[in-house]
Amino acid sequence: MALIWETEQDEVRYEVRRAGQTLRLFANGVQHSEFHPKRLLTGSVWDLLWLPALLHEPARFRRVLVLGLGGGSLIPPIRKLLNPDVLMAVELDGVHLQVAREVFGIDAFGVETWQGDAQQWLREYQGEPFDLIIEDLFAPSNEQVSRAVPADAGWQACLRNNLSEHGTLVMNFGDWQEYRDSSASGRRAMKSFASRFRLSCSDCHNAVIAFTREPARSIHLRRRIAVTPALSHAKAAARLDYHIRQLD
Repeated sequence: MALIWETEQDEVRYEVRRAGQTLRLFANGVQHSEFHPKRLLTGSVWDLLWLPALLHEPARFRRVLVLGLGGGSLIPPIRKLLNPDVLMAVELDGVHLQVAREVFGIDAFGVETWQGDAQQWLREYQGEPFDLIIEDLFAPSNEQVSRAVPADAGWQACLRNNLSEHGTLVMNFGDWQEYRDSSASGRRAMKSFASRFRLSCSDCHNAVIAFTREPARSIHLRRRIAVTPALSHAKAAARLDYHIRQLD
């Protein structure tokens, strides 16, 4: 992969590398984002973060919040497949936000962005609730894939309190054990939720957990993928790598 952009800040080395038309953002050697100007699918963990929206009708997700934007890999598919009225994102790392805007060009997708601490931002937020919250908080200084924010009961309550009555919450964990060790895996985490799912893919260890206010089944996701042209054509079907399992 060709190095096309780099900087170093606070002992973190940031690089953007190109492979064909694919751009990848790395921090201390760990890949944090991927972008392709003509592809919605990465074939990796970033697809798992927005896929749970298809457990229900996409039209219901009018307000979407992304906590942990990174380089903005999620923004093009959210805009294309959900096209929400409000699309907002919070990112702590200024370099990630710079790459998202200046290298990946996410401003063209109609997203409002803030630089700041996602926990503080959401705890101080006073606006309307969101129909979809994607929580993907990983520190750029980590040399292994692990969460930057504990998935404790207090943080889960904050996320839940800012979710609409029919909303979906998606949380990313470094691996299955990190999820199992958190309070997000317990029964209390299901307060006000009807269903819980794990999504995974073959090229990473992440455990992406989706909580839905209203009952859902994995077959609903598969059926919507099958009738969505951007996801069901042969090239997309070959690239989309996911496994979904209902946990409750």
